[in-house]
Amino acid sequence: MFINQKVSIRTALLLTVNAVLLVGLAFWLVIDYQRGINQRLQEMQVSLRDEAAIMLPAVSDLQHNGLDAVQSYIDRACAQMQDTISPGHHIVVRLDQTILQAQTHHRASPELAQAILQASQSSDHAGMVNSSPIIVGMHGSKDMLIQVYVSELTTNIRQAVRVQLLSRTAGVGLVGIALTAIVNLIFIRLVTRPIEKLVRTVRQIGDGELGASPPHFSTVELNFLSTEIGQMSHTLDLADRNRRQQMSKARQIQHKLMPRSDQLRAAGIQHIHMPAEDVGGDFFDMKVLDDDRVVIYMGDVTGHGVPAAMGTGMLKILFEHSSAEISDPAAVLQQINQRFHAVTLDGDFATMFMGVIDRRAGCLVYASAGHEIGYVLHQDGHIDDLDATGLLLGVDPDENCEEAQFNIDAGDTIVLLTDGLVEAMSPEGNILGRKAIRQTLLDNHQASSHELAAKLVQLAADHQGKQPQLDDITIAILHV
Repeated sequence: MFINQKVSIRTALLLTVNAVLLVGLAFWLVIDYQRGINQRLQEMQVSLRDEAAIMLPAVSDLQHNGLDAVQSYIDRACAQMQDTISPGHHIVVRLDQTILQAQTHHRASPELAQAILQASQSSDHAGMVNSSPIIVGMHGSKDMLIQVYVSELTTNIRQAVRVQLLSRTAGVGLVGIALTAIVNLIFIRLVTRPIEKLVRTVRQIGDGELGASPPHFSTVELNFLSTEIGQMSHTLDLADRNRRQQMSKARQIQHKLMPRSDQLRAAGIQHIHMPAEDVGGDFFDMKVLDDDRVVIYMGDVTGHGVPAAMGTGMLKILFEHSSAEISDPAAVLQQINQRFHAVTLDGDFATMFMGVIDRRAGCLVYASAGHEIGYVLHQDGHIDDLDATGLLLGVDPDENCEEAQFNIDAGDTIVLLTDGLVEAMSPEGNILGRKAIRQTLLDNHQASSHELAAKLVQLAADHQGKQPQLDDITIAILHV
């Protein structure tokens, strides 16, 4: 009945109950209508037969005075029946072979008389006259020489039954409306309100209120459902607590993968790490080789969350192992690429930037395996791009990275970042882009590392507005 529609339980039950009641009511009305007509016809037939029986003695006495006397009598008798009360009333008298009909209402005709006589011979004493149904009551003398027939149209009987039926239907309808209202209130009390309470509890759980418990109900089924929802909520709450504890440990572990604050300050590096979730796939590390040389490394594992965080842990280990004896950044990235490809799943990739800053020689030597563009911001406002020099890690174990070199002077600034900053999304669906980042760097080329990092973070925040952060953001700024 309700195909391709979504209706409430209350509506479905009420429609079903009302449909059953309507069909039952219609069936009852048809039977009641037919029974009412039959009963009224039987009563009318008895009345007509009684009327004929009353008239028979008078007709028998008046026949000795002649046919005119009998005619006058039946005319008077028929005239007493008003058309408004009995519009089809008619009297026929048969005296041996003579047929007399009442003339008062101008209904007399040979066809009417013949139809009445034929109807009196039928089992139900009913017949048709000019397509109109009639019933006949008859009484005769013992010798059957005198017979009186009284007929009546049944149309008025049917109309009266219809009026009575309509009146009864109106009463039944009012009772039905009252019953429907009562049923509706019962459904609201027993079904709708409890379900609404359960739905509110489920929504609370869905909104993060784990541990919320629904109320208890008087019905077995709803109380069982309430208990199950409460148990589910409790289980989810325990699982969430366990997850948060594990994520807290994961954050602590990932934090330990990052260089310590005192190491960063000693090397003149400003570092900001903003994971999109509890843990992320961005990674930054550094190593001081001597008083003049510093190695900086930034990686970005595809995705974010726990899987990406596990990738950063592997990169940390691989970096520590491969950079034990640094010859050049390109060779280190090649070794990391081979080992990363061997231990990761198909489809897991990472970008990586590795650079060696030599303050005495005034140069930066780096290699970039598909990592986001970095920048060398010179004191005079000139800016150089640190483009990628090779393919992502994990794609091809035999891929080689090229090496690039830039001259740097005291006072220059090296800016590294991950693509989470570049791809910061606005509420309208627009990414921040490199142009805005480059312009911010140019506008603040004389700012300190701390101030410059704060400007970039604010740039992303203003662009995102209320849009949640979709990817990890990492920024590392080294003031030469």
